[in-house]
Amino acid sequence: MAADPSTPARDLFPGYPRVPALYRAEVEGLGEAQLDRKRPEKGWGLWSIRDQVSHMASVPYRWLLVRWGAILFGERLPRGPELLRSGFSGRMMNPERFRAIGGLLAAQEDAFALAWEVLGRETLGSLRAREISERLPWGTRRPGETEDVRAWRELSLSAHPTGHRKDPADPDLIHFNLEYTFRHILWEAYAHLRTIQMHKEAEGLPPRVEIPREGYLRILQWD
Repeated sequence: MAADPSTPARDLFPGYPRVPALYRAEVEGLGEAQLDRKRPEKGWGLWSIRDQVSHMASVPYRWLLVRWGAILFGERLPRGPELLRSGFSGRMMNPERFRAIGGLLAAQEDAFALAWEVLGRETLGSLRAREISERLPWGTRRPGETEDVRAWRELSLSAHPTGHRKDPADPDLIHFNLEYTFRHILWEAYAHLRTIQMHKEAEGLPPRVEIPREGYLRILQWD
Protein backbone atom coordinates (compact mmCIF):
# COMPACT_ATOMS: atom_id res chain seq x y z
CA MET A 1 0.00 0.00 0.00
CA ALA A 2 1.34 3.42 -0.95
CA ALA A 3 2.21 5.76 1.91
CA ASP A 4 -0.44 8.40 2.55
CA PRO A 5 1.19 11.84 2.11
CA SER A 6 -1.35 13.36 4.51
CA THR A 7 -0.08 11.24 7.43
CA PRO A 8 0.88 13.57 10.33
CA ALA A 9 4.65 13.64 10.80
CA ARG A 10 4.30 13.03 14.53
CA ASP A 11 2.63 9.72 13.75
CA LEU A 12 5.73 8.71 11.83
CA PHE A 13 8.14 9.57 14.66
CA PRO A 14 6.33 8.96 17.97
CA GLY A 15 9.61 8.23 19.79
CA TYR A 16 10.81 11.84 19.89
CA PRO A 17 9.20 12.97 23.17
CA ARG A 18 10.67 9.98 25.02
CA VAL A 19 14.33 10.51 24.11
CA PRO A 20 15.29 13.08 26.80
CA ALA A 21 13.84 10.88 29.56
CA LEU A 22 15.89 7.91 28.31
CA TYR A 23 19.09 9.94 28.56
CA ARG A 24 18.19 11.41 31.93
CA ALA A 25 17.51 7.96 33.38
CA GLU A 26 20.74 6.51 31.98
CA VAL A 27 23.05 9.17 33.43
CA GLU A 28 21.27 9.61 36.78
CA GLY A 29 23.59 9.14 39.73
CA LEU A 30 26.86 9.16 37.78
CA GLY A 31 29.76 11.08 39.26
CA GLU A 32 31.90 13.64 37.48
CA ALA A 33 34.73 11.18 36.86
CA GLN A 34 32.33 8.67 35.34
CA LEU A 35 30.78 11.36 33.14
CA ASP A 36 34.18 12.47 31.82
CA ARG A 37 36.01 9.15 31.47
CA LYS A 38 37.12 8.34 27.94
CA ARG A 39 38.27 4.97 26.65
CA PRO A 40 40.49 5.69 23.64
CA GLU A 41 41.38 2.01 23.34
CA LYS A 42 37.78 1.43 22.20
CA GLY A 43 36.33 2.67 18.95
CA TRP A 44 33.26 3.92 20.82
CA GLY A 45 35.20 5.40 23.74
CA LEU A 46 36.77 8.52 22.24
CA TRP A 47 33.92 10.62 23.59
CA SER A 48 32.93 10.54 27.26
CA ILE A 49 29.39 10.18 28.53
CA ARG A 50 29.21 13.96 28.93
CA ASP A 51 30.37 14.34 25.34
CA GLN A 52 27.67 11.92 24.18
CA VAL A 53 24.96 13.96 25.93
CA SER A 54 26.38 17.23 24.60
CA HIS A 55 26.45 15.84 21.09
CA MET A 56 22.86 14.63 21.24
CA ALA A 57 21.70 17.95 22.61
CA SER A 58 23.33 19.63 19.62
CA VAL A 59 22.16 17.30 16.84
CA PRO A 60 18.53 18.54 16.54
CA TYR A 61 19.69 22.15 16.84
CA ARG A 62 22.37 21.76 14.16
CA TRP A 63 20.11 20.03 11.68
CA LEU A 64 17.02 22.14 12.24
CA LEU A 65 18.56 25.57 12.94
CA VAL A 66 21.72 25.48 10.86
CA ARG A 67 21.07 23.12 7.96
CA TRP A 68 17.31 23.61 7.64
CA GLY A 69 16.98 26.94 9.44
CA ALA A 70 16.25 29.27 6.55
CA ILE A 71 13.82 26.82 4.95
CA LEU A 72 11.90 26.04 8.13
CA PHE A 73 11.98 29.39 9.91
CA GLY A 74 13.08 32.07 7.46
CA GLU A 75 15.01 34.83 9.21
CA ARG A 76 13.38 34.25 12.62
CA LEU A 77 15.20 31.29 14.14
CA PRO A 78 13.50 30.04 17.31
CA ARG A 79 16.87 29.57 19.04
CA GLY A 80 20.15 31.50 18.89
CA PRO A 81 23.21 30.00 17.14
CA GLU A 82 25.36 30.79 20.20
CA LEU A 83 23.99 27.57 21.68
CA LEU A 84 26.39 25.63 19.51
CA ARG A 85 30.12 25.18 19.64
CA SER A 86 32.19 26.57 16.79
CA GLY A 87 35.63 25.50 15.69
CA PHE A 88 37.03 22.17 16.79
CA SER A 89 34.41 19.49 17.31
CA GLY A 90 31.52 21.72 16.40
CA ARG A 91 29.23 18.74 16.96
CA MET A 92 28.65 19.60 20.61
CA MET A 93 27.05 22.33 22.68
CA ASN A 94 28.95 25.51 23.48
CA PRO A 95 31.05 24.46 26.53
CA GLU A 96 31.13 28.01 27.85
CA ARG A 97 27.37 27.80 28.37
CA PHE A 98 26.83 24.07 28.82
CA ARG A 99 29.14 22.08 31.06
CA ALA A 100 27.07 20.70 33.95
CA ILE A 101 25.22 17.53 33.06
CA GLY A 102 21.94 19.07 34.25
CA GLY A 103 22.34 21.95 31.81
CA LEU A 104 23.17 19.58 28.98
CA LEU A 105 20.13 17.45 29.72
CA ALA A 106 17.93 20.55 29.80
CA ALA A 107 19.35 21.65 26.44
CA GLN A 108 18.70 18.22 25.01
CA GLU A 109 15.11 18.34 26.24
CA ASP A 110 14.65 21.71 24.57
CA ALA A 111 16.26 20.51 21.33
CA PHE A 112 13.93 17.53 21.08
CA ALA A 113 10.98 19.74 22.00
CA LEU A 114 11.93 21.95 19.05
CA ALA A 115 12.03 18.89 16.80
CA TRP A 116 8.60 17.81 18.08
CA GLU A 117 7.26 21.30 17.43
CA VAL A 118 8.44 21.16 13.82
CA LEU A 119 7.00 17.68 13.38
CA GLY A 120 3.67 18.99 14.62
CA ARG A 121 3.23 21.15 11.55
CA GLU A 122 4.45 18.66 8.96
CA THR A 123 3.01 15.69 7.08
CA LEU A 124 4.71 12.85 5.26
CA GLY A 125 4.13 14.75 2.04
CA SER A 126 5.71 17.97 3.32
CA LEU A 127 8.65 16.06 4.82
CA ARG A 128 9.39 14.68 1.37
CA ALA A 129 8.77 17.89 -0.57
CA ARG A 130 11.92 19.83 0.39
CA GLU A 131 15.61 19.02 0.20
CA ILE A 132 18.97 20.25 1.41
CA SER A 133 22.29 19.18 -0.08
CA GLU A 134 25.73 18.23 1.20
CA ARG A 135 28.89 17.79 -0.84
CA LEU A 136 31.04 15.04 0.67
CA PRO A 137 34.03 13.87 -1.34
CA TRP A 138 35.59 10.62 -0.15
CA GLY A 139 38.26 11.30 2.45
CA THR A 140 36.49 14.34 3.94
CA ARG A 141 37.44 14.74 7.60
CA ARG A 142 36.29 17.14 10.28
CA PRO A 143 38.95 19.36 11.92
CA GLY A 144 40.93 17.37 14.47
CA GLU A 145 39.22 14.06 13.63
CA THR A 146 40.33 11.06 11.58
CA GLU A 147 37.00 9.55 10.56
CA ASP A 148 36.15 9.66 6.86
CA VAL A 149 32.84 11.53 6.97
CA ARG A 150 31.77 10.24 3.55
CA ALA A 151 32.44 6.64 4.59
CA TRP A 152 30.25 7.09 7.67
CA ARG A 153 27.55 8.79 5.62
CA GLU A 154 27.51 5.92 3.13
CA LEU A 155 27.17 3.41 5.97
CA SER A 156 24.39 5.38 7.63
CA LEU A 157 22.50 5.85 4.36
CA SER A 158 22.31 2.08 4.00
CA ALA A 159 19.88 2.03 6.93
CA HIS A 160 17.49 4.53 5.30
CA PRO A 161 14.94 3.18 2.84
CA THR A 162 13.95 6.68 1.66
CA GLY A 163 14.78 10.34 2.09
CA HIS A 164 18.09 10.73 0.29
CA ARG A 165 19.48 10.60 -3.23
CA LYS A 166 22.79 11.01 -4.99
CA ASP A 167 23.04 13.77 -7.56
CA PRO A 168 23.31 12.21 -11.04
CA ALA A 169 25.56 15.06 -12.21
CA ASP A 170 27.87 15.11 -9.17
CA PRO A 171 28.73 11.88 -7.33
CA ASP A 172 29.95 13.83 -4.30
CA LEU A 173 26.64 15.65 -3.83
CA ILE A 174 23.95 14.06 -1.66
CA HIS A 175 20.42 15.45 -1.24
CA PHE A 176 18.40 14.91 1.95
CA ASN A 177 14.76 15.62 2.74
CA LEU A 178 13.13 16.19 6.12
CA GLU A 179 11.98 12.59 6.39
CA TYR A 180 15.61 11.48 6.32
CA THR A 181 16.55 14.27 8.75
CA PHE A 182 14.08 13.28 11.44
CA ARG A 183 14.86 9.60 11.06
CA HIS A 184 18.58 10.35 11.29
CA ILE A 185 18.26 12.46 14.44
CA LEU A 186 16.24 9.77 16.21
CA TRP A 187 18.56 6.95 15.17
CA GLU A 188 21.58 9.00 16.24
CA ALA A 189 19.97 9.43 19.65
CA TYR A 190 19.57 5.68 20.06
CA ALA A 191 23.14 4.97 18.90
CA HIS A 192 24.72 7.47 21.29
CA LEU A 193 22.54 6.25 24.14
CA ARG A 194 23.86 2.76 23.47
CA THR A 195 27.40 4.17 23.67
CA ILE A 196 26.60 5.62 27.09
CA GLN A 197 25.48 2.17 28.16
CA MET A 198 28.77 0.72 26.93
CA HIS A 199 30.66 3.22 29.10
CA LYS A 200 28.54 2.20 32.06
CA GLU A 201 29.05 -1.50 31.44
CA ALA A 202 32.80 -0.86 31.43
CA GLU A 203 32.31 0.68 34.89
CA GLY A 204 30.40 -2.41 36.04
CA LEU A 205 27.07 -0.57 35.97
CA PRO A 206 23.95 -2.05 34.34
CA PRO A 207 21.93 -0.12 31.74
CA ARG A 208 18.70 1.40 32.97
CA VAL A 209 16.64 1.75 29.81
CA GLU A 210 15.75 -0.38 26.83
CA ILE A 211 16.60 1.19 23.49
CA PRO A 212 14.50 0.46 20.41
CA ARG A 213 16.54 -1.82 18.17
CA GLU A 214 16.13 0.08 14.95
CA GLY A 215 18.07 2.12 12.46
CA TYR A 216 21.76 2.51 13.16
CA LEU A 217 21.71 -0.01 16.00
CA ARG A 218 21.21 -2.66 13.33
CA ILE A 219 24.32 -1.74 11.35
CA LEU A 220 26.77 -0.51 14.00
CA GLN A 221 28.98 -2.65 16.22
CA TRP A 222 30.57 -1.75 19.56
CA ASP A 223 33.94 -3.45 20.08
